[in-house]
Amino acid sequence: MIWVTWRQFRGTILTGILTPLLISAVMMATTLVLDGVRSFGTVFFYCFGYPTTECVAETALTTASLATIALPVLLGVFVGVTVFSRDIERRSHVLGLTQAVSRRRWYWTRILVVFGPIVLAMGVLGLVSYWVRFRSFSGAYAFVGYFDSRLSFPLFGAAGIAPAAYTALGLAVGSALALLLRNTIGAMILTLVAMAAVLLVLPTAIREHYASPEIEKIELADNFYGGDSATYSSSPDALSQRWLIGSDYIDLNGDPVTVAWDTCPPNHDSWPEARPEETTAEFDARVSAYDRGVAAERIDCLRGLGIDHFENRYHPDSLFWRFQLTEAALCLLLAALLAGVAARLTRRLQP
Repeated sequence: MIWVTWRQFRGTILTGILTPLLISAVMMATTLVLDGVRSFGTVFFYCFGYPTTECVAETALTTASLATIALPVLLGVFVGVTVFSRDIERRSHVLGLTQAVSRRRWYWTRILVVFGPIVLAMGVLGLVSYWVRFRSFSGAYAFVGYFDSRLSFPLFGAAGIAPAAYTALGLAVGSALALLLRNTIGAMILTLVAMAAVLLVLPTAIREHYASPEIEKIELADNFYGGDSATYSSSPDALSQRWLIGSDYIDLNGDPVTVAWDTCPPNHDSWPEARPEETTAEFDARVSAYDRGVAAERIDCLRGLGIDHFENRYHPDSLFWRFQLTEAALCLLLAALLAGVAARLTRRLQP
């Protein structure tokens, strides 16, 4: 049965294996040839079309990373669905089920022979992507955006073991829908929608709950131009090495308060103009005094609204592998449940 399955789907298997391995080779070649090239501070969508060495490297790796995100969906649509629906629509499954082969063996052999190697190849791609993005020897940060957290989309889903877990889930979704609907086009459309929804919901609504967030408290202060302060910014930039998941002004009761961006605006009409008789140092001193005065006015305004301080909620990048294992376990659990449902659906097949 294993040999028959291989002969029937060898084209599909080889395509599913060689595609991620080819992307892996492109990423490794780009990294090794352009090793040590520094990026401009961001990985995705920054310098498409510019001919500099940095942009060539970033463009190649951006394209490869986006392909890594898309592959689990495409494999679920074109492999997970067709491995079963094609035989059912052509009635060629009848031959297999009349050769003393049980329905469960017919189903699980395809899972093992077709899906297994493809998931492993996607695992290789994910590990290569991790090595390229986050390796720790010479050129360690060549392609890592300074403002991009490892936990954020799309870096998280394109590295580590996440691509393999997404692929297993995509293949399970496709096979279950193929056996349920017995219609190739319908199963493909639903698989596409379902996997796109999964890849959207995981980073936006679920991933942040894998651990309790850490909280950074920023006090109201008059030194906005000389350090951290919440006087002017309602959403301070997230530092590298952490994933910012929320920011709020907090009142005296510890509750978040929504403050519009134009609340407590500074009076720009009083901006100090340079005087002919003063030196640069004197002008700079007047500007500093003006800034402190404006900051003090804004602090008084915010405190009048009941604001006590500002908080950033975030996850540090050190949780990368913990989050990877958690998300992979979640995807594999869903894949196993769907595979069990699909195995039971084979009882509906008539030889």
